[in-house]
Amino acid sequence: MLRKCPNHGFDKLAPLNMFCNGLRPQAKMLLDALIGGPMLTKNVDEAIEIIESTTASSYQAHHDRSP
Repeated sequence: MLRKCPNHGFDKLAPLNMFCNGLRPQAKMLLDALIGGPMLTKNVDEAIEIIESTTASSYQAHHDRSP
């Protein structure tokens, strides 16, 4: 939604906080373990890059499976 409305007025940190705080506890622990510490301790650009690369690889793995 944020990409479709580029004039939404949020800075980069607000959507990152919404994303991280909206995760279920298990998903949050997995993400923190993946990056070696709490996501919100990373700088905003680094955190966004981590999320995008993780979702891209997850999407790829999900769609590469044979039926």
